[in-house]
Amino acid sequence: MESEILSDDELAEITGYKARAYQRRWLDDRNWQYVESRGKRPLVGRMYARMKLGMISPALADPAPPPAAPAWTPDYSRVN
Repeated sequence: MESEILSDDELAEITGYKARAYQRRWLDDRNWQYVESRGKRPLVGRMYARMKLGMISPALADPAPPPAAPAWTPDYSRVN
């Protein structure tokens, strides 16, 4: 099972750098969002990376649920 966060090897493959400082610079230059771990490792979400790389449409990743249709409607014909 894949982790929700890219591994060190995957991040190095995407950025082309193994050094974390260069990875962060690459991510910043391309406006990628990430969180730094305590060891200053950039943590990038797998779904976010897929969207940034054009593998998944943002609309498909977070579709808005259709509006809920009422199960019944009140009958106002008998109200005076």
